[in-house]
Parts: sequence; C-alpha cells; structure tokens
Amino acid sequence: MDALTLKQKLQHIQSSNHSIDHEEQPYALALHMMKHIGSTDPVLRDELIYVTFATWIGQGVFSEDQLRHVLQLALDDQHLFYGIGEQGTDSVFTRTFSVLLLPPILNVDRQRPFLDKEDIAGIHHRLTTYLVCEKDVRGYVDDKGWAHAPAHAADAVEDLVQSPYLEQADLLELLHALTVKITESSVVYIHDEDQRIVHAVMTILRRNLLEQKDITVWIDTLHQGDQAVNRSLLETSHRNLNVRLFLQTLYLAIRTEEDEPFPAVRSLVLQALERDQ
Repeated sequence: MDALTLKQKLQHIQSSNHSIDHEEQPYALALHMMKHIGSTDPVLRDELIYVTFATWIGQGVFSEDQLRHVLQLALDDQHLFYGIGEQGTDSVFTRTFSVLLLPPILNVDRQRPFLDKEDIAGIHHRLTTYLVCEKDVRGYVDDKGWAHAPAHAADAVEDLVQSPYLEQADLLELLHALTVKITESSVVYIHDEDQRIVHAVMTILRRNLLEQKDITVWIDTLHQGDQAVNRSLLETSHRNLNVRLFLQTLYLAIRTEEDEPFPAVRSLVLQALERDQ
C-alpha cells in the first residue's frame, strides 16, 4: 500500500473514532503502517500511524502474537536501528517512531502479561544499545515534525523499567544509557527532553533497587568528562547546560517525594547543583 492510500484509509478510520467495525484486517493494515512509520509526512507518521497504533493497542485490537510481532518489527534493524549513527537524515523518523511503539505495548503487558523474561531482556538489550548509539537528537524538524529521539526513548525506558523481570543490574544499565543522552554536547535541549528523561529516571529510582553508592556514582558521572580533550568550548558548554537543566528538573520533580530513595537523592542532586554555582 502506498503512502497516499494509507493516509486516506487512516484518515477515514480516524474520522470514525478508530472503530474497526469496517476494517476487516486491522493487523494487515498495521503491517503497512510499519512500512511507513518513518514517513517524513508528519500527519501520516505522527497523527495517523502512531495515534492509530496507540489507540488500537490500548483497545486490545491485536492478539498477543500480533503484538509480539509488531514489537519484534519495531526493535529490528530496519526500524529501531535503521540508519543508526546518521545525523540530520530522515532515517531518524523511522527509529524514533519505532521506539515510541514500546510504551503502549508494555502498558498492555503490565495489565495482561504476555511477555516473558526473555522478551523483556531482549527489549532491554535493544533499548540500551539504541540509547547509546543514537546520534541524531533533533527535536522538532521544520516541515517534517517531531524526531525527538531522547524523549521518545526515555518514554520507552519509563515503561520498561516497571517490569518485575528487571533487576538492579538492568536498571543501572538503563540509567547509564540515559546518561549518554543527559550529557549530550552537540546541542542544548529546548523541547522538554529533560522532563521526559526525568520521568524515566524517577521510575527507575522508585523501584528502590539501587544502592545509594550506585546513585552517588551516577550523579558524579554526570560531571565527569567536563574537560574532555577533544571537546570544544561550545560542546562543553552545551553538555554542562544539559546536565544542569536535567538536575534542576529532577530536583523540582522529587522535592516533595518522601519515599525511599528520594530524600537521599534530593540531597545528592542539591549538592551537585551547588557545585555548579
């Protein structure tokens, strides 16, 4: 199915509140949506394909086997890792909207578990790898809409870390993978990336599986590398601003949290911010 035909079909479905009464094969249509998930048309990609996926997944339109297959497609080399490492190219849209399919699927799994420990481990491996390898951190792209890799990946982390299959070491890996995005030096984030990453970090911390020494080391890591040999003054400034904005946002988000480990984390974050003064 070509992009125009798919767009018209999805617009019709959207006009009927995503009813599947007249859609005989929603899963077959979903496979066509996966082929166009990286479209540079923001209406098709974001407002139609993503919204239809999220709505139908939430409504239970797909079977568990179908959801598992969509998940496998989203995580494969032609989707989550399509053109990985490129910067400024349109391949970013395929990657960032593939990773955005994880939250609704994982939400279904929390309500009606169908993913086993091996499935969750596979998602964990692909997502941590993606966070480290994604180099295109553009937010909104003129005429093409949202790319937003750090935010979309953080949304996926936020849902994944709620899985009871993930243990302390798994959470630490995700925390350090997020650090790669927190310490970005090519740009200063201006599209609420800090808030989305903070939500993911808070969800990791709320599991209360990390030891305080691990959290201390992690916060210290945010300040390491400030004097990297190959980093320009501008890149260092970008990195420092992104770290400071993240810490400020994290502090405000946990300022009234009294459950463990938040009081200790709040103190550590405040100390880190005071060192920047």
